[in-house]
Amino acid sequence: MNLITFDDVIKDPKTYVFDIHTHEFQDLADGSDIFRNIQSRDNYDEFARYVTELFNGYKVNVNFIRKSPLNQVEPNFIHTDEMMGDITCILYLNEDAPENDGTTIYDDNNNPLVTIQSKFNRMIAFDSDAPHSRNILENFGEGESARLVQIIFLKQL
Repeated sequence: MNLITFDDVIKDPKTYVFDIHTHEFQDLADGSDIFRNIQSRDNYDEFARYVTELFNGYKVNVNFIRKSPLNQVEPNFIHTDEMMGDITCILYLNEDAPENDGTTIYDDNNNPLVTIQSKFNRMIAFDSDAPHSRNILENFGEGESARLVQIIFLKQL
């Protein structure tokens, strides 16, 4: 499993997040699963440009923001993203996230391998077939303080 972490990804992250909050979020159905509070992004926003420059030979397959307030029901906890792409990139967008917020990556038996703490404007990227979860099962916050992440799935060209 490959894992990288970069801090200070977006040049002006406060303005970036402000812009996110000016756009609508919607619920998306995928079969019987409902993914709540999703905001689709184009494949050329600042984060998408950053990751495609970083990962030469890959293209953005899916790009979206997810807002996850406290107790929002999610369709899964430990999961993989292998059906979405080859690399999963997560950008943490909360300035004041709880100390234990972040992502845990697991081995094939769902034993934790590594826990990454979220930090405002931090990106993590890892192989999409790696089992992973958010660190806080029930999410956190309300309104603009709800858990906020941008997720990009990259596909090799």
